[in-house]
Amino acid sequence: MAQDSGTELGDDVHGWLVFYTLATAGTVAIMLANAQGQWPRTAAAIALVVGTQLGYLLGARPGRAPLRGDSRRAWIFAVVATAAFGVAVVLNPWSAMSLFALTPELFLLFTFGRAAAVIVVLNALWAGTTLVLEPTTVRDAVQQVGLSLFVVTFSLFFGSRVVTIADRSAERLRLIDQLREREAQVSALSAARGAEQERTRIARDMHDTLAQGFTSILTLGHAARTELDSDPAAAGRHLEMITRTAAENLAESRRIIRALTPARLDGASLPEAVDRIVAHFREETDLPARVVIEGQVRAAGPAAEVVALRVVQESLANVRKHANARSVEVQLSYAGDSVEIGVRDDGAGFIPGRTVAGFGLAGMRSRVAEAGGDLDVRSVPGSGTSVTALIPLGPAA
Repeated sequence: MAQDSGTELGDDVHGWLVFYTLATAGTVAIMLANAQGQWPRTAAAIALVVGTQLGYLLGARPGRAPLRGDSRRAWIFAVVATAAFGVAVVLNPWSAMSLFALTPELFLLFTFGRAAAVIVVLNALWAGTTLVLEPTTVRDAVQQVGLSLFVVTFSLFFGSRVVTIADRSAERLRLIDQLREREAQVSALSAARGAEQERTRIARDMHDTLAQGFTSILTLGHAARTELDSDPAAAGRHLEMITRTAAENLAESRRIIRALTPARLDGASLPEAVDRIVAHFREETDLPARVVIEGQVRAAGPAAEVVALRVVQESLANVRKHANARSVEVQLSYAGDSVEIGVRDDGAGFIPGRTVAGFGLAGMRSRVAEAGGDLDVRSVPGSGTSVTALIPLGPAA
């Protein structure tokens, strides 16, 4: 299984570089220790061993050639390395120790069968050169052949381990890439679902406010048109109602736009943001409205802040549209790892379960539930309404 890769065995490049360096340094040290006065031959052999390693690192290692790809660059390295190895062994037989570095390199560059074939050729060169150039008895020949077979067997076993680790590393990288892709898909789906929910909420909110207001304006406009000649006073009253309804629609559109802005406006805390919303409510309605803070104020996570502010906004919007209240109180109570938001009015009230709104209470309850909280609504006709939401604070931003 040939794979393109910019690394050796995944991302463990530095570990292999250390191994190659130590194996080559060890080979050079052994060659120097057994030079036996033949320094020019030993120096030339060392140059060939070190040059072979530099050729691998600079021209053939995975990242420059495909990992186990049997590439043209890999074959060029194999031919050059075999020739250099054969000459080095002739100059100094201890050059054969460089096989400890060459073996994993070949198994990284070639598929198993071809790497094994090159390893057998290198060992045959070593054994043949030793038998030809040195005085050899039968015992020495048997020992050399046995040693070569041992090296080949060890190389194949070591190479099989290299291949297994390479395959597992490649599979792990593939699975990691798949996981990241799935995470990105989940994140995109989650964002799309959240955006769809928000669009649905805004559409319902606009239907319950702006669309109804414009419908009222159209109705009043048609009525005023028919009354301009027959009943100017009634037409004037209708025009005044049109002006008032248009102003209410304008205020409602501004509220919807504010609802789309970030929850923590200008870095304000949750109590400050709630106080700002209530102050704007007082300005729009001229109703007495106050904010009460209980407990030690604690930082809340962005999700908790968004839900808390939406509960306050929607509750005050319902008060403005339906309650006909004389006063409103918004309460924030901090206890443990949660915050309780209460919005209470002394307006007309309603019978719970009989009132159906476009977004209203059902939307608030859904939003609070998504944040891991609970929403409780209590109302008595003629005695006002109380909306209470208990929301976990979550991790602070």
